Amino acid sequence: MGIAIFCLILGFIIGYLFRDSRKETNAPNTKARPNTRNVYLSYNERQRAKLQHYSDADRIRELNLLSPNESKFMRLLQHQFQHELLIIKDRRFYIADQDRYPIAIFEYRDGSKELKVQDVEDGIPVFIYKAILSSDAIAEDYLFMKNNNSARK
Repeated sequence: MGIAIFCLILGFIIGYLFRDSRKETNAPNTKARPNTRNVYLSYNERQRAKLQHYSDADRIRELNLLSPNESKFMRLLQHQFQHELLIIKDRRFYIADQDRYPIAIFEYRDGSKELKVQDVEDGIPVFIYKAILSSDAIAEDYLFMKNNNSARK
């Protein structure tokens, strides 16, 4: 029994020393995302970059990170904005037109008291919801967006 324990300890020591003595191989770069960014993006390119995912895995990961209430909110948005694209990135819901240009941003935050706030970010309306509101509140925002878009044209 003593010899087995001695061999086991000796094996761990030799393995540890062997691991440190071997040459390191050139490991492939494990970073999936490039860190370089073009600083000189135009306004339109910056807006489209808000909606782009690096890969489908990132897009699916964003969907899996949604809480149950955020998923319900997403379904309310999908029901209201049937003719636009709904893109989820950084826990924000972007409503985009057919050219994948953002026309509105929705945010959902969990809470016990209902709250709805409207703001503007880079010329795009941002609607922040706290707690689940009825679909009537989203329908009001939809009409507000349609009226603003028709006024711009």
